Amino acid sequence: MKNKTLIAVILLLLLPLLLAMGALQKESPEKIPVPKKKFVATFIDQTDVITECQEVSIGGETFLEGRKGSGTTAIPFDNFKEISFLYEGQNLQGLVKMQDGNTIQLSLDKNQRAFGRTKYGTFQIRLGDLKKMTIARL
Repeated sequence: MKNKTLIAVILLLLLPLLLAMGALQKESPEKIPVPKKKFVATFIDQTDVITECQEVSIGGETFLEGRKGSGTTAIPFDNFKEISFLYEGQNLQGLVKMQDGNTIQLSLDKNQRAFGRTKYGTFQIRLGDLKKMTIARL
């Protein structure tokens, strides 16, 4: 009986350490999703830092997803040239300039991440930290 109690106490003491180890195993910043289609992009963040990337994706996909009214819209990278990001209160809006010259406004998830590969290594950034993204097919 004492052995079972001792084992239970040890497990309870070790449980927080074991759970913390799982939290440390986040996706490495060196590993980014590689999309099926190849695109290049220029990212300009809110502090006007410019980063040029290849193998660009948003959440591992080659489309931009956002809300338009009560619906959800997904626009493939092939269909637009650039996105300007701006906040309306706490909501992130994306002004998407289409290939045909039209502009579409979408409500975006500010925590969603864009990924890419620079000549120096990998790159990732939250959409909420961007000012502008220009995209082209590789």
